[in-house]
Amino acid sequence: MTIELNNKTIRLLTLFENITNVTVRDCFENGKTVYFIVEEGKAGLAIGKGGNSIKHVENIIGKNIKVYEYSPDSINFIKNIIPMAKDIKIIEENGKTIAEVKVSKLDRGYVIGRGGEKIKIYKEILKRIHNISDLKVK
Repeated sequence: MTIELNNKTIRLLTLFENITNVTVRDCFENGKTVYFIVEEGKAGLAIGKGGNSIKHVENIIGKNIKVYEYSPDSINFIKNIIPMAKDIKIIEENGKTIAEVKVSKLDRGYVIGRGGEKIKIYKEILKRIHNISDLKVK
């Protein structure tokens, strides 16, 4: 899947890269939050000591920031965005790629989010980065 960035997103991406010195693979906005997918092994550097880099960028743009670490392996990438995942399966069904993620009953509500908001974000990220059509939480 080709990722399309608009001018605003490109400005956010460039600002983030200049402040954190970390290469961004993808960036998109959803409401009051901006999501950045950074290079493998660079999430800690992007966040900064005590979260200083993230707080600095948040103050400049006036939005919350979430940082996720990229992985070329889709299962590892899902573990990066949903750390409480116990078991992850990638299934091909009717020409579509579907990720099934098992989480504990206690974590299920957290993963799905109020009104399904978090799972929508996870689906968007997986679609953009690994072309995974759907995410099922079990």
